[in-house]
Order: sequence, then C-alpha cells, then structure tokens
Amino acid sequence: MKRVAVLVQSLNNGGAERMAANLSLELARHYRVYLIVFDAERIIYPYGGRLIDLKVPPLAEGSAARRVMNTLTRVRRLRYIKKKLGIDVTISHMEGANLVNILSRMNDRILCVYHSMPSMCESGSFANRLLHRFIGNGADSYLTVSKLAEADMHESFGVDDKKLSCIYNFCDLEKIRSWKEKELPKEAQAFYAAHPHMIISVGRLTHMKAHDRLLRMLSVLRKDDPEAGLVVLGEGEEREALQKLADELGLASHFYLPGEVENPFPYLKRARVFALISDFEGLPMVLIEAAACALPIVSVDIPSGPREILAPNTDQRERTKETVECSCGLLCPPCADEERRGELGEKEAMFAEALKRLLRDEELHKRLRERSAECAQRFSAERIVSQWQEIIEQKK
Repeated sequence: MKRVAVLVQSLNNGGAERMAANLSLELARHYRVYLIVFDAERIIYPYGGRLIDLKVPPLAEGSAARRVMNTLTRVRRLRYIKKKLGIDVTISHMEGANLVNILSRMNDRILCVYHSMPSMCESGSFANRLLHRFIGNGADSYLTVSKLAEADMHESFGVDDKKLSCIYNFCDLEKIRSWKEKELPKEAQAFYAAHPHMIISVGRLTHMKAHDRLLRMLSVLRKDDPEAGLVVLGEGEEREALQKLADELGLASHFYLPGEVENPFPYLKRARVFALISDFEGLPMVLIEAAACALPIVSVDIPSGPREILAPNTDQRERTKETVECSCGLLCPPCADEERRGELGEKEAMFAEALKRLLRDEELHKRLRERSAECAQRFSAERIVSQWQEIIEQKK
C-alpha cells in the first residue's frame, strides 16, 4: 500500500484547506495517508489518515530573514518525516506548502496543487513568474483546479505545459444529500421563516468576495420584495464592515451572519437562490455544493471556475456581456471594475435583476433545480478521485 502525504498549511479555514482535508478522507480508502500541517492549533475540517503537526505556524510579523528561517524549519521537519515514514507521494496545496514540498524532496513523487487563477490574484512580476516556474520544474506534476487556470499558468507565468494538468475539486455528494436534511439552528429557522425569498452566499468575509455588493442589491430588491433576505456563511476581517453597512442601509434585521458553520447544507437547501459575486475564484466549490442541494445559482462570469461549472461546453475564455441561462444557474457579467458604493452600477444592476428573476420566476426556478443534479455529478468524489489515483500510481 502506497504511503501518501497530503501537505497543507492548516485546517482552520479556506477552500484549499478544505479540499486537502476532503482529499485525505477519500485517499485514505485506498492508501496509507498522512495529513501534514504546518499548524494544527485549530481544526474545523474532518480529515482522513494520520494527522502530523509540524508545529511551525506562519509568522504574524518579522523580518525577511525570520521568514526564511521559518520556511527552512518546515523543510527540515518535513524531510525528517518523509524519510522516517517512507513517503511515496506528497501532494501539497498552495504556494507555501508547494515550496516546502519541493525543497524537502526525498524519494517521493511531488505533486503540487494551485487553487486559484494566477493572473487574477497575482502580479506577473519576475518574482512570481520565477516562483511558479521553480515549482513547475521541481514538481513531478503541477496541478490546477480549472482548465483555464492551467492555460493561464503556462501562458502568463511560463510554466512548462508538459508539467501542468487539471484535476477538478470534488464533492462528497452522498454526504451532502444526507447532511442537507438536518435541522437548522433555532435562530436560523426564525430568520428563514421571516424571509421566504432567501439569498445565500458562502465564503470568507474578505474584500475579494464582495459580499457588500449583495447587501446593496438586497436594499434595492426589498423595495419590491419584502420577503427577500440575505445570509452569508463564513468568517473574516470584513464582518464588522458588513454589519455596519447593513445598519446604514436599514437591513440589520434582514441580513444574517452566522459565521463558520460545520454543516452549511441545510442553509443551502432551504434558500431560494445562491449568489456568487467574487472578484476572482479558482474553482468555487460552493457552486457545486449549491447544485448538489438543488439550489439555483446566480454567478458572475469571472475567469476560471463559474463557467467551467455552469457552462462547461462553451468557450472558457469568453465573458458574457449579458445575463445568460446555463445548466443550473444564470451567468452575469463580472462586476469587479465597478465602484462598490452608492447606487448600483450597470453590471451590479444586471446581477440584481438576475436575483430578482430567480426569486420570482417559478418556471425558471424549477427548470434550473431539475438540472442541478446533473451539474453536480460531474464533480463527484468517485469520478475525481479516480483521476487522483491515476496520477498517484504513475512511475517516477
């Protein structure tokens, strides 16, 4: 039985961290799995295999020299673990773990995973291009979570396309079907009961996720639809700013921030529409999870992710200039170039109108719900994990 290590910074937040935990659960069915983290002080995601804590958390502050020493300590400890346990394959997630993985190479195959769209969230600076080329050259495979990100990594950052490939993130659809039937907390039940036209979004409360746009849209929607409400699942530095904006817009009683929740699926199942309005994403798993809960989607057509999920048979480089119906949702023009204050911009207004359609149009809502299962099935654990097994079993 192969010994497979899954390396990630922590298990306390984030899509990449959650995907690493999910991957460890599935791979543990087939291999001897070790989930290695830099810092295990707080764990919120279930995982598989044996957990190993390197006990080298990121530095809150410090000089460049201290940061280099921090990285070298991680490398030294990981090399010891790889040698002691006889690791055959190490799968790392995100740049920090990828770098440590390569520098600690022993006799293991190195698989590095990048979870976003490089040209959207990083500059094309010489340093960034050099980092990704180093990872690409040092890894046996450099994996992205979307096909457009794979092409972007080659074209914008010069990574050898022979080293690049795409493996989509996956969902445990059976778990979602079971967990979505569980009861909501009493407070959430009351909020949902007061807002039958519930809009939901899931993600870190950060500037990039643009939840403030949804609040401004809710203010407009409630003028014609007093049953509309907004719930956002997640935690982050924007919590206070979002609550302040809700107060300013008179939406405090129509906006619900329950924070990080262990089981988001009852919240998704009981909502009316899922909204994704981020400035950029990698492969937004929340769209797949919404589809698995038969929840129609409104998403911005940002590069990488939403189009590959909602409209896989279209040109992935295309960006819509109007709202279009896709497999289980509506794609709208990206809003990232519009100001995030005052009246809604032209693209924000289009997104708000798409939300309004799904809140009110029963025929459209039913049609999209019926196509949700097929959309989610493309990202089932069975289908995607078999791809992981293929690459794990490859010879060095």
